Amino acid sequence: MKQPEFKIAFVLLMTLVLCAVPASAGSAGRVFPSSVDTNQVFQVTVNVADYGAAGQVLEKLPAGFTYINSTLPERAVTVNGSKVSFLLMNEKSFSYTLKAPASAGTYQFAGLLRDINKNEFPILPSSSSINVGSTYNGGSGGGSGSGSKSSGGSSGGGAGGSPEPQSNVEAKELSQTSVIAGTHVKFSFPNGVTCIRYVEFDAKKTLGKITTLVEMLKGQSKLVPNLPEGIVYKNVNIWVGSGGVANSDNIENAVVGFRVEKAWIEKNVDTDEKDSLNLWYYDKAWKKLETKKIDESNNTYVYYEAKTPGFGSFAIVAAGKDGSGSINIDPVSTDNSGDNVSSESEKPSSGGWRSTPGFESAAFLGTVGAAYCILRKKF
Repeated sequence: MKQPEFKIAFVLLMTLVLCAVPASAGSAGRVFPSSVDTNQVFQVTVNVADYGAAGQVLEKLPAGFTYINSTLPERAVTVNGSKVSFLLMNEKSFSYTLKAPASAGTYQFAGLLRDINKNEFPILPSSSSINVGSTYNGGSGGGSGSGSKSSGGSSGGGAGGSPEPQSNVEAKELSQTSVIAGTHVKFSFPNGVTCIRYVEFDAKKTLGKITTLVEMLKGQSKLVPNLPEGIVYKNVNIWVGSGGVANSDNIENAVVGFRVEKAWIEKNVDTDEKDSLNLWYYDKAWKKLETKKIDESNNTYVYYEAKTPGFGSFAIVAAGKDGSGSINIDPVSTDNSGDNVSSESEKPSSGGWRSTPGFESAAFLGTVGAAYCILRKKF
């Protein structure tokens, strides 16, 4: 290696070491359809968090599935037969495209997230299966979670696709409906177990029957690095379909309807300020959404509606009466014992798919593509 290259590599390597995260901090979740047709092309989305300055997702594809491409740069992906390695730097989510096999049946995915310290974490849900040969219904893969109050049901299995640790979920509710091009679509949550009342949008394309899952959280989501400035009423996740189907190519004019307790508003919100309470959406950074009050005739709740460019992690935030911007929300519990996440770092095995060449890949650091070549070393 030439001396200038060595200096660059050394600086980048030291940055990786300094940015290393504590053990057992990482988390990952996989979202994909519960069923697809034979030879169908579809997307898999992986949501990740807390892996440090750089990380690695290792996926073992089911037999017969063909990897096509991903939303990551080509140099960040290594394909070795059915084994695919994705190198990460600051990504919270990415998607990759697969083609289903010609043979019908039920197939199992397996994968893990490796953080900067070489600690390994399973991609949840731990049992991720997909049915090939059934009509695509847009639901998320995996079984439903446990440990929280839930309502509703769905053959799409949307609850299992959430990457949020279920120990941090206070309540959740499912809604399922058909999405047909040119129609206005509404997912309603009438049981009222969360603060989200409905999700609406105009469909630009026909997506079939899909499932929307809302999760009201106990504390800050594990999928976001921080919270907006202000007083947080509730943190929520909204997952519409799977594989990134709820994007600007497929839907438009999306809104979220939610409610806030009047007693909480009277205590924390300056009602004279127009933008004193808003829904915020996280997409690489927090964005304050255009939010309007639509009904306050109820004795217990005030109802709001917000326009949103996408779905994922949200927070309902008030500016605060004194303008202090303090946050009065409990931190996320670090007890993930019920989430099928190992509490101890799992060492790379001496054999098997984890140690296949290409899976001990370069650390993905920096926006300069040359870093891939310079840091071609094992984690």
